[in-house]
Amino acid sequence: MPVIVAANPKGGSGKSTTCLILGTTLASQGASVRVIDADPQRTLARWGEGKSSHREIVVTPSSGEDLSLLIDRLQEEFQFVLIDVQGSANQEMVAAMSRADLVLIPMQAKTADADVATRAITLLRSQENLFKRKIPHAIVFMRNSPIIVTREEKQIRGNIETASVPRLTCSINERTAFSHLFAYKRALSELNSKETNGLDEAKHNAVEFTAEVIQLLRKKQGGAV
Repeated sequence: MPVIVAANPKGGSGKSTTCLILGTTLASQGASVRVIDADPQRTLARWGEGKSSHREIVVTPSSGEDLSLLIDRLQEEFQFVLIDVQGSANQEMVAAMSRADLVLIPMQAKTADADVATRAITLLRSQENLFKRKIPHAIVFMRNSPIIVTREEKQIRGNIETASVPRLTCSINERTAFSHLFAYKRALSELNSKETNGLDEAKHNAVEFTAEVIQLLRKKQGGAV
């Protein structure tokens, strides 16, 4: 069963949002999912304290628990295991990378974020050398406008393409609903359209994003997902 890691050294890059959107969308589609919150910020753990019907998908490692063993155990029980890690070259990152079937690198289409994402890819390459295997990965653009593409975004996308860095076609757009996931501690399907503008568009975005991740996993695993 696939293990998906969201990693980026930059705080606030969208790792937790990526995991939550992917995890709750898969769960709402009937998949069995667990999301390990291995980030000291514990953003997902706080979300899991809410009243969402999907709150059980969040798992927080206990103090001193071996993350590799936790991943292995959950991988035997659930269809998808997602991991939100701090992003720096620490023990948790090494453990997550050692088990990853796919690493997603969330970033905004900003020059500063692109520089940090480059460090994330360098870190990933070092893990590939350490484990002597290729680790499938892709950049995920976060919080961009679904309507307007800025000159800076065009340049960054061009640079990524020139560098042959894999990226998802589908971005996670700037949507009120994605912020309300954390504000109300709910899944998209549980939000109220009277309180959350653009909810239908956000749901469509989440489904498209999830579908592309699944498609990428199937490609990497020979259609086994």
